[in-house]
Amino acid sequence: MDEENHIFIGLFDVTKFEHLCSIGNIVNYRNDSDGQGNIVPGAIVALISEQNSRRTVTTNDSGVYTFASVQPGSYKIEVEAKGFKKSSLSSFQALVDKATEINITLEVGQVTETVEVNTSGIENIVNTQDASLGNNFVAKQIEQLPLNGRNVAALLSLQSGVTPDGSVAGGRRDQANLTLDGVDINDQQSGLDITGTAAFTGVLRVNPDSVDEFRVTTSNPDASKGRSSGAQISLITKGGTNEFNGALYEYHRNTVTTANDFFSNAAGVKRPKLIRNLFGGRLGGPIIKDRLFFFYNYEGMREAKETSVVQTVPLPSLGAGNLKFFDNAR
Repeated sequence: MDEENHIFIGLFDVTKFEHLCSIGNIVNYRNDSDGQGNIVPGAIVALISEQNSRRTVTTNDSGVYTFASVQPGSYKIEVEAKGFKKSSLSSFQALVDKATEINITLEVGQVTETVEVNTSGIENIVNTQDASLGNNFVAKQIEQLPLNGRNVAALLSLQSGVTPDGSVAGGRRDQANLTLDGVDINDQQSGLDITGTAAFTGVLRVNPDSVDEFRVTTSNPDASKGRSSGAQISLITKGGTNEFNGALYEYHRNTVTTANDFFSNAAGVKRPKLIRNLFGGRLGGPIIKDRLFFFYNYEGMREAKETSVVQTVPLPSLGAGNLKFFDNAR
């Protein structure tokens, strides 16, 4: 019987400094009330996460602001400047390994007045920050798209230029680089074997319940990527929030649902035994509201199966010293 257990524990949500997204790399605040699009330096910009953590920066003389090393997730931005109404943008998504550009037009008025803009459903489709090519898959897509064996890596082949065997944009399967929260999880044994069968193999298995988002950069990665010249696969695990949430699942398969092949049926051989149970669950929530969170994920597999093995078995004549069937026998 084969047993596999996979556990992800995240007691503390800390910033993952590598393979993260940057928000607002080139963003101009303009006062369009006079129709001339003047920039607004000295505006105070606040970035607020779903956990209500807050970061603030000030626009420079060119009206530009930058937030670096931002965790992927949903955010809102609030902007205040003297002589202008307070502006608020909510529900925009920061994606892994992709700069997000947010431009805001401030209106002349009192700071006590607020202009709210809901950016839900709006996505930066064209990447204007660098020359890298690739796509992001968020939690909703990971949960809704069908998967074989709950293997998240199977979704990678949905991108253009990616094949199920692991080749990306003409590159070989052993040229890909796989990271989880910025940490190298490449399988140095089978993942780099171009004659193997497993694509995008990592030493740590991930499942749809533990992955919040991932991105595959198919070509032209920037200088922050390294190790290999092929595809760069960046996976981000889920974290806890201010709300408790969880799920349980069980997948069962047994011999009743298996089919015998033609030759085994012709030889009167019964179909091989197969009993497989894949089960697990996840739980996340707050330890200290707005400050400390936890996330736990467990997946286990129990499998009992019969397989056919082909072996060379010596005849009884070999015990008597009869070696006439060997080419080099004397």
